[in-house]
Amino acid sequence: MGDGHPAKTARSAEEEIKEKLALACRILGTEGHDDMDLGHVSVRSPDDPDRMIIKGKGLCLSEIHEDDLVTVDFNYRKIDGRRDPHGEIPIHIEIYRARKDVHSIVHTHPLYATAFSATEQILRPVNNEGVLFAKPLPYFDEETDLIFAPAQGTSLSEKLGDAKAVIMKNHGITVVGESIEQATVNAYLLEKTIKTLFVAKVFGEPKWTDDDEAEKKADHIFRGNRIQAIWDTLVRQLELRERPLRILEALLLQPFSG
Repeated sequence: MGDGHPAKTARSAEEEIKEKLALACRILGTEGHDDMDLGHVSVRSPDDPDRMIIKGKGLCLSEIHEDDLVTVDFNYRKIDGRRDPHGEIPIHIEIYRARKDVHSIVHTHPLYATAFSATEQILRPVNNEGVLFAKPLPYFDEETDLIFAPAQGTSLSEKLGDAKAVIMKNHGITVVGESIEQATVNAYLLEKTIKTLFVAKVFGEPKWTDDDEAEKKADHIFRGNRIQAIWDTLVRQLELRERPLRILEALLLQPFSG
């Protein structure tokens, strides 16, 4: 093997992680997390644990492809990418600094979770997926403004603690995971849980799974590769949605021979 082999492997790892991150953005965008060009998903760089790759500014989540991603170091310096980074990168950088176990972060403004964030209610598990969030999620209410300053990001990180997600008053959610797959699935399931709670409240006062059963139920449902299976399903669903557009683009690129 020549000297170039390790560099080739590193590039391949980064290309793979960028493809997966772009997929995560488009999955969440098509699953109710789009809010114009707001919201962002990031991953800790596979080449440097003190850098991250994040959705670039100016596009919806559902529009993101690999060349729309930006690399930023934890000193808030842009390293690579054709787009500018979002102003709320302190959310990501300060959580990564505090949580070495976190390798991917989602910050979005999905409709139901954002509405729920205005109520100060405790989220209860009213569906199967809700048992993931049976331990009450932390609630960030120090301010409702955008998180532009490092000190704000630190405060949010401290409120998150060791939890899977934090609900941000009048703002949205921030969700973390050990991988892109886990962070994306957690964000998807959190919005689904809150949406189910909303519908349940339309019918009446909902009952929920108690703490002891929720812990056992979570172990039964989400053991093994369940998170990966949900991710794989979301990828297939996205593929079905995007396939007609790719077919049309391929037809448009063919030379006209009329």
